[in-house]
Amino acid sequence: MAGKDDESKERKEGEKPKLSAPPPTKKSIILKNLLYVLLVALTIVGILAYLSFDPQDLSDVEGYESDSSRLPVGGRDLGAVLKDAEKNKRAVRITEEELNKYLRRTLKFEQGGWFRSFITARGAWIKLEEAGIEVIIEREIASWDRRHTVSMLLEIEQTVREDGGADATGLKRKWGKWGRSKVINGFVMLTQPSFMALKEAYSEEIKRFWRMLRSFQIRISDGEIELIPPEAAPLREKS
Repeated sequence: MAGKDDESKERKEGEKPKLSAPPPTKKSIILKNLLYVLLVALTIVGILAYLSFDPQDLSDVEGYESDSSRLPVGGRDLGAVLKDAEKNKRAVRITEEELNKYLRRTLKFEQGGWFRSFITARGAWIKLEEAGIEVIIEREIASWDRRHTVSMLLEIEQTVREDGGADATGLKRKWGKWGRSKVINGFVMLTQPSFMALKEAYSEEIKRFWRMLRSFQIRISDGEIELIPPEAAPLREKS
């Protein structure tokens, strides 16, 4: 019996001790949480991308044309209008319809990147409302016969001086839309390259516009925008 006890004792002594898993480190917990956040963010982006194919109803945008290849005839050269207003300190009023017809006449809007083989760029549109300026980009997947819209609402911040002049103090991005769904600024940034390309296409007009806002007052209402120099009559009171 003593021999058997010695053998079992030797076996136990030769066995490797069982190792318990080390407790998670602070770094591993952070990485795990980041992974969960990333997965949630990717899920939300996927849902919003799907919803963007439930496009905004653009029928209330003045100057909108579902077939953007049909160019409008005539209309003011808004670049020249701004140049004259800045040089001669003239008040200028531009309607939403004029803006969108000007875009249709002058914008060469093409889809680039990996998606150009199956996505068609339909156009860019401006919607003017008291809340600000909504810039809308419209595309289409021809094989699905589905439209797709993303947009960004911009608000111009301006300080009016006692002499009737004004200073533009900033440009605030209030929110955006993927399709009909509003999204926060973080998701708007995902579509930023498209809006930057549009900004570059009209860089001269935008630079002139911002120069004017150093002295001109701006009034944006539903369907129109007014720029009023200090020497002109004050803006109409909002009803």
